[in-house]
Amino acid sequence: MYQRRSTFWFALPFIAFLLTACGFHLRGQAPVPAALQQLTLNLDSGSAAFERELRTSLSQSGIKIVDSLNASKDVYELKVNRLTTSDTVLARDSSNDVTQIERRLNVNYFIRDNEGKSVYGPRNVSTSITLSNQTAEQSTKSAYNTQQMERAGSQLANELVYDLSYAPL
Repeated sequence: MYQRRSTFWFALPFIAFLLTACGFHLRGQAPVPAALQQLTLNLDSGSAAFERELRTSLSQSGIKIVDSLNASKDVYELKVNRLTTSDTVLARDSSNDVTQIERRLNVNYFIRDNEGKSVYGPRNVSTSITLSNQTAEQSTKSAYNTQQMERAGSQLANELVYDLSYAPL
C-alpha cells in the first residue's frame, strides 16, 4: 500500500512536468497579435445581441475598436458575416412533441486590409446549446429560448475573439 502511494506521488508531478514541457496549457485568454490591437468593424450578423457581446469581448481582450473614417491605413477590418443557426431534435415526448433540441450557431469572419483584401480567413466559428423545456407554454418557451440564445451569442463572441488570437499577423 505504501509503495503504491509513493509511486502515485512520484508519477503525478512527472506527468505534470511532461505535459508542460510539450506546450500543453489550459485554455484561457490568449494574447491577440499586435497587428490586431486596433480594428475597424463591419458587422452583418443580423443579431444585435451577438454584435453587442462581440464588441464587449473585443474590448475585454484589449482590442481597440476604431471608427472606419478615422482609421489609418495599417488598421485591419474585422468583417463578420451573417449568423446562421441549425436545429437538431434530441428528444420527443410520448405524444411526439419535441422536448429538447440542440441549436448550433455559426458565423464566418475575415480580417481584411484597407483595400478590402482578405489577409486572414474566411474562418468559421461555432457553438451549440441544448434547449430543453420545449413543451412549455409558448411565452415561457420563448423567454427561455431568448435567454439561452443570448448566452450562446456571448459564447460565440468569446470563441471568435479566442480564434483571433491565433491569426498569423
